[in-house]
Amino acid sequence: MTRRRSGSWMTLCACLLAVTMQMIDVTAVTVALPTIALDLDGTGTQQVWVPAAYLLAFACALLTMARAGEVFGRRNTFVVGTAMFATTSVLCAYAPTIELLIFGRVLQGVAGAAMSAQTVAIVTATYSGARRTTAFALYGGTAGLAGLAGPAIGAVLLHLDILGTGWRAIFLINVPISVAAIVLARRYVSAGSGHVLSGGLFDPIGVALWSIGAVLIVYPIMTSASLMAVVPALGIGLVLLAVFAMWERRRTAAGAHVMVDTRVFAERAFTYGCVVSALVYGTFTAFVLTMSVTLQSGLGDSASTVGVITIPFALGAIVASLAAPIAFHRWDSRVVAVGAATMGAALFVLGAAVDYLDRPGFPWPMTIPLVLVGVGLGSVIAPLQSTIVAGVSPDAIGSASGILPTVQQVGSAVGTAAAGAVYFAMLPALPVASDHLASQQSVLFGLAATMAVATAVAMALPRGDKVATECVRESISAPLRST
Repeated sequence: MTRRRSGSWMTLCACLLAVTMQMIDVTAVTVALPTIALDLDGTGTQQVWVPAAYLLAFACALLTMARAGEVFGRRNTFVVGTAMFATTSVLCAYAPTIELLIFGRVLQGVAGAAMSAQTVAIVTATYSGARRTTAFALYGGTAGLAGLAGPAIGAVLLHLDILGTGWRAIFLINVPISVAAIVLARRYVSAGSGHVLSGGLFDPIGVALWSIGAVLIVYPIMTSASLMAVVPALGIGLVLLAVFAMWERRRTAAGAHVMVDTRVFAERAFTYGCVVSALVYGTFTAFVLTMSVTLQSGLGDSASTVGVITIPFALGAIVASLAAPIAFHRWDSRVVAVGAATMGAALFVLGAAVDYLDRPGFPWPMTIPLVLVGVGLGSVIAPLQSTIVAGVSPDAIGSASGILPTVQQVGSAVGTAAAGAVYFAMLPALPVASDHLASQQSVLFGLAATMAVATAVAMALPRGDKVATECVRESISAPLRST
């Protein structure tokens, strides 16, 4: 029994290493964007493509890679995906041009999807009952902390300049972590067996419709100079996604394998929750990206300054995440709406106080709104996932679990693309510090407006769901009981 329990925790460690690596990679690179652009002679748009290419490739490949795990076995797919992630990380680290770096990020996103799509299924198969609740609490907490710590970790790696690698260390650090995850997975994760459900191995038409539709939504936002130029491609992308939904519904009726079980969207909590999740994740990544560019490219600060400024934000998010289950137990889904409103109000205040960034020393007047942005983020993310899946039927929970990270990554990609496009479009040919501050202010006001929309949608979430309440409360209390 002791040996079996030890093996299960080693399995969880492999999954935690994978999610830590993937989440840090998303946010740490944003701190290095100005340095990367300077080193590889990249434009403002190309800077935005470095994180956006990864996020978009990850989102497009995630559902297909989840199916690959079913067909070829979760352990095999996890190990291959992790090895590919390490290999593509080296490719990114030593890319001689910004174009090759962006291409490497696309490959890295696909590899990250192959790795990450298996972790939830592996944890589900390894644990049951209260131990599964504890495992998922640790998994979710690790993912959240890794994402929040990413900017600070990226700043530290840039500051240390390990063996003269500079920004390349942000990618190279993935190699030893990947090796550790692979060793643990091969030793402790159950081999399992791939199995083919009715309807064939994969759904290539669904893959094409989903991927092309998602790309057509993000790409024109980043490359078009005017709103009218965005509309045609954006419209085609939305049409393709609508066709994708109809195609999946048709395959469901025929009993064939589907990438997405569209029936889950009949649940109001799931649909509205996905919208809130996309808006929040998009706001978070856009905020980190533009602040990094403003501080480094606009004001000449170091990456270390960016890391320090994100500390109040991260601390607020951690504290709110710990308190959210208690608040949710008392006020249910209204906590999500209050968190979104808090985040939006704090972003608006930051926009109004953006000039403090250009003053000597740490911008102390911005500390409280920075903390409140984190508090709002933690108050939304901590209870939102349980709220979303509370009403989903057990036979559709697998599809819902696959849709959630896909929605989050698409939201992050769109948020990054839109904020980056607005930010750099407002800069003149030879921008000075005041120009960067003006762009940052516009982005912050825009993000505040986005969170106002998220607040309105969150207010429509179902209330008084005791199942959701208990699920959220258990997600934190279980690991506390086990210590």
